[in-house]
Amino acid sequence: MEVGVCVEAYRQEAETHRRHINSAFMTFVVLDADDQPRTLPWIQPQPGSSERRGLPGDHGCPLFSPRKYIVSCKQAEMPLSVPWDPSNQVCLSYNNVSSLKMLVAKDNWVLSSEVNQVRLYTLEEDKFLSFHMEMSVHVDTTQAFLLLSDLLRRPEWDKHYRSVELVQQVDEDDAIYHVISPVLSGDTKPQDFVILASRRKPCDNGDPYVIAMRSVTLPTHPETPAYRRGETLCSGFCFWREGDQLTKVSYYNQATPGFLNYVTTNVAGLSSEFYTTFKACEQFLLDNRSDLAPSLQTL
Repeated sequence: MEVGVCVEAYRQEAETHRRHINSAFMTFVVLDADDQPRTLPWIQPQPGSSERRGLPGDHGCPLFSPRKYIVSCKQAEMPLSVPWDPSNQVCLSYNNVSSLKMLVAKDNWVLSSEVNQVRLYTLEEDKFLSFHMEMSVHVDTTQAFLLLSDLLRRPEWDKHYRSVELVQQVDEDDAIYHVISPVLSGDTKPQDFVILASRRKPCDNGDPYVIAMRSVTLPTHPETPAYRRGETLCSGFCFWREGDQLTKVSYYNQATPGFLNYVTTNVAGLSSEFYTTFKACEQFLLDNRSDLAPSLQTL
């Protein structure tokens, strides 16, 4: 049984002005005498909103339904993008970050190749091919985190980002971007993406800085004939402090169908294209380690 919890604060004399504090999801499992999961008895909800929240699937609680849609969707059954809903932005941002953290935490990554201390790992499970690249860079961890969380600067080092437009600044740490990529080999027109980017500082010692990205849909940015709409299910960066002015930078990507052929071609032997892009990222960090964008210094 999954339980969603939302914590809000408000002044007693002005209850209508609520402020979101935190959201979390907890999973409870009832065990039998043999320590095996057992079925919960049928819950009789109270009339009204409790009945609505108790319904399964897309008719249930608005916190649960997008979570199930985001984390559990299958590529062949439904679009990977989820509709952006301002009333549910906390849940969507939470799932964006938690999906990346779950991908990072998997223990069956396989080292595929290593070139000049740039390592490439792959992971095949549940019909998904994921890849993970990492390197150590002589840049302060917070600096690296802030620089790469500014997607408007990504075309400076990543040739797969031809242009980036900030569509909506959701809050200090979440934003929606419209990204246009150049034409990939075999395509007839460029791709575009509508991406929710969520950045988070470490919660505890040893936790990484996180920049998580996933595709969303917006009525203001529908598909157009000029571009082939691409989607990213789960991708982003994690940063670990390894010492004074030394940071481990890791990039993760759960390959989607439209990107799969490109990924499988480049994963073999850590191709020069993957390697060149990641080294360009390193050079960007080194060149700008003392030149942070003022808009990002509020963190």
